[in-house]
Amino acid sequence: MLAQKPHSIHKFGREWRVGADRFPISQTMTGVVLDLDPGGLRELHWHPNADEWQYVIDGRFNVTLFGSHGRYRIETIDKGDVAYIRQGYGHSIENIGSKPGRLLIGLNTGAHQAIDLTQWIAGVLPYLLTDHFGQPKEVFEKFPK
Repeated sequence: MLAQKPHSIHKFGREWRVGADRFPISQTMTGVVLDLDPGGLRELHWHPNADEWQYVIDGRFNVTLFGSHGRYRIETIDKGDVAYIRQGYGHSIENIGSKPGRLLIGLNTGAHQAIDLTQWIAGVLPYLLTDHFGQPKEVFEKFPK
């Protein structure tokens, strides 16, 4: 998998992913290798169709988890640690170490789905964001689409 081109390259990191779309027999799981540089962040996102397991191959990370009713939690995970995130819970992953870090991530579906916070905000009309966040419409019109 790592011999292939990364699925995505973003600021401070790279992601390789394989699920049923690339490996048809993998109908019930998707595997991800996520590399994050020091200070790198996998933005807040959630998986509407899968639970997520994380195994730290190398590095030190903060995993921030958001649930309903204002619940949240920040956990620090290090090499050899495992984390679990239930389907639908928002979460972000930040490399808080001084060297690049790597996570092995497994999801219990072959059809990977993720909704990033920036993707979600881009799909909401600015007047609704204004109403809910109490900021001028112009603030949200500047957000990436």
